[in-house]
Amino acid sequence: MRITEILVTEKNLLTPLWLKYTRGIVLSVVIGFIGGVVCGAVILSLCGLAGRSRSTGTEYIGYWNFGLALVGAMYGGPLGAILGPLGYVAIVRKIGFRSATLPAAIGTVTGGFAGSLVTPGFGVVTGIVGFFVGLFFARFATSRSK
Repeated sequence: MRITEILVTEKNLLTPLWLKYTRGIVLSVVIGFIGGVVCGAVILSLCGLAGRSRSTGTEYIGYWNFGLALVGAMYGGPLGAILGPLGYVAIVRKIGFRSATLPAAIGTVTGGFAGSLVTPGFGVVTGIVGFFVGLFFARFATSRSK
């Protein structure tokens, strides 16, 4: 038996458990970053269109500029890269990325936008809560369908 066969067998006791999930965790960082960029840009764009950007003083319904999307992406990307692996370890590894992506994005945008209507800082917290609520919804919807 070659050394490569020993390292890749699943029943090998020398292979630590975290090594099996390394690919999923790395992928969740990348998907979390990209999803955070998109969701952050969407949240702040919606807030700008709703007249709640609190950035320039020109806050009226329908106001939008590209800077809002950039700021949202700047905050959303790192948050997504941090929260993506946490969501993967907690829920996504049980249901898969395909089942979790859309509910997590919808929960993030809905929670972040609703909280940002109150204050921008509260929008971050409610966006994180919305992300995990979306994942829990996907988890229970997936378990019911099986």
